[in-house]
Amino acid sequence: MGLLAVLAAVFAFNLGSAAWSAVVAGRLTQEGAGTTVLGVLYAICEISRLPAAILLPAATLRHGARRVTQAGLVLLLLVPLVALTGLENRQVMMIFILSALPAMAVYVGMPALVIGASREGRDGWSLAWLGLAGGAGGALGPSIGGVIADGYGLLPVLLLFAAGSAAMLPVATFGALPPRTTWPGWTALTSRGLPWQALMALGLASAADAGRAALVPGALLHHGEPLAGAGMLLTAGAAVAGIGFLVFGRLADQQSASRVVGWGVLVLVAGSFASALAVGWAPAFVVASSTLGMGASGTRLGAELALIGWLGRDRTAVAAALGETTVLGGRALGAPAAGSLGDAFGGAYAFGAMGMAALMAAGVLMALAALRLRTAQATTRSS
Repeated sequence: MGLLAVLAAVFAFNLGSAAWSAVVAGRLTQEGAGTTVLGVLYAICEISRLPAAILLPAATLRHGARRVTQAGLVLLLLVPLVALTGLENRQVMMIFILSALPAMAVYVGMPALVIGASREGRDGWSLAWLGLAGGAGGALGPSIGGVIADGYGLLPVLLLFAAGSAAMLPVATFGALPPRTTWPGWTALTSRGLPWQALMALGLASAADAGRAALVPGALLHHGEPLAGAGMLLTAGAAVAGIGFLVFGRLADQQSASRVVGWGVLVLVAGSFASALAVGWAPAFVVASSTLGMGASGTRLGAELALIGWLGRDRTAVAAALGETTVLGGRALGAPAAGSLGDAFGGAYAFGAMGMAALMAAGVLMALAALRLRTAQATTRSS
């Protein structure tokens, strides 16, 4: 199965997932829920994934990326059955929370399927196309979901989510994976040193992206945008992020993973402060928040490549699973924190606080990099 087929399935899955997530956030906002409620809802989703995230690396090593991804997709196809009891707010939130854990298993398998379908030496470029396909689906999802929800209600949007999972299942079953090599064991890997910088960068990027997800839909709707209009603005803003995916992917194949992380953090900080300044003017606000998301994606791309380099190309899914624990922690912190700040002080303050937090985290990453470089130089001199 070729790369194009894999990317098409990824697009369909992300389109359905984004449509459902955006419509859920919009539905709750229209019925009076503030950004704190949305942030807590996102946090519950991430916390519900935590036990699985801890076990996911071992499960992926034991059963393989294919089986883990298939299991997640089958569960996602079963979750919409909750709608048989109705689609009131209680059922909507239940479906949203129950779909979080199996969706994580699917996202863990996506990088392995994309790298398996591409040429060796183009991992950064392949992961960038994965981000572009997923981002395109995520961009169109809110717009399509909003139009469908405004015209026909929530059930067709939920069925669109299920259809995306169904489209992904054949790829997970028949798609190629990177050739397997001998597993050296965790002891041998940890003797090389743990990739703390990559894990910290993943946490930072995930917290910022979750905060953005909690703030942006509510901010647009509070400024009078209907679901369909907010979805179209998010779609337009995601086009900016799509360009960034390709830029970071090209950079990743030419530069070290650490430099990719550095550039990603820089864009993330710029997007945070730009979002703080643009709150209230919807077009500029969407572009600025999409720039923030682009920086978060670039940071995550560099961190994922660092983890893949540490574990090995054939264990891409294990690297993704290992990173999920940090990702979950970042999301569980970022969403409620940003939502609470948005409710208490406004969106501009919340985005400004995100920018300051990213700046401080960047300082810590630079200090760790300097310490690592000094240690390496000392080791070289002594030898």
